[in-house]
Amino acid sequence: MFTLDSNQTILLTCLVLLLGVGTYLTYFRQQNTITSLDKKIEAKKEEKKEIQTLRANLTDAKKRFRRARLDWNTRYKIVPETVSSPDIVAYLTKLTQTGFKTFDVTSSGSASRDGYSTHTFSAEGKAYFTNLYRFVWTLENNRPFYRVRNLDLTYLEERETDEETGRTRMDILVSFQMDVQAIFGAATDLPRPDQSTEGSEVEQLPVAQNDLNPPLPSSVLPNPAPEINPFYPLVFEEVPPNEYDRLNVESARLLSILDGQAIFQTNEGLTRVAEGDRVYLGRIVEVDPAEGRVVARLNRGGIIDRVERTLGTESPLRQVDDEQQE
Repeated sequence: MFTLDSNQTILLTCLVLLLGVGTYLTYFRQQNTITSLDKKIEAKKEEKKEIQTLRANLTDAKKRFRRARLDWNTRYKIVPETVSSPDIVAYLTKLTQTGFKTFDVTSSGSASRDGYSTHTFSAEGKAYFTNLYRFVWTLENNRPFYRVRNLDLTYLEERETDEETGRTRMDILVSFQMDVQAIFGAATDLPRPDQSTEGSEVEQLPVAQNDLNPPLPSSVLPNPAPEINPFYPLVFEEVPPNEYDRLNVESARLLSILDGQAIFQTNEGLTRVAEGDRVYLGRIVEVDPAEGRVVARLNRGGIIDRVERTLGTESPLRQVDDEQQE
């Protein structure tokens, strides 16, 4: 029969007490400590993520700072302390000497802003699109600090008849309205251009005796010339006039075809044309003496016509075909 002596009883009792104390410490008393440690670990992980985010933000801020400092150090606009209306008008007049039919300016007065002042002029007139584009490009990109606001453009066909020759000329223009602002009186803490490098040109602004082109690579500036003229119509409102007084094959009378040349009777006399010669609105594309036929390809302001004249008819035979049928 198995019996426990006193020593075994004591050892068994100690074992039960140890298991009970261990269980209590592990599953009851230390549970709060484990939970607290888990929370601290999660907080440290969040703190680590925040530190990583702050480091990324710091790197981005350093990049933006370097970019801003580079932009500041490479600035090229010149802001005079004061500017007068006659100087501004003279500068604008200088830029509009070529390609402008009319250019009228009206002063709208000066206004103070945050750290600088503006003198605004209202401008309107008529000009060729390429010249107007260059005018705006120069104002916006050259060293004198000007800017254009509220630019409004309208397509315009203008015809003028010379009183002496009677010839009519057609110009494809744009009429425009805009506000031109001259910037001056910048904040006192704005660094001025180096007098040793700029010389007297700074004192002459905004009307410079020499062209102050931007001291920047052309690759960083917009194209100084337009790639296309969006105001040049595909089809004109009216047929272009006979500006160069060329032969009008539709109104002239075909008399004969001799040596590969067609002879037409006009009010001014006889006119000879051959294949490839220019006529009003186009060219001669065929002279066929065997058939007694002359064919011209005309562009009626965007509409392509094929006009055929034959010998021996009082009324011209005119055929109008689509360009694809040719």
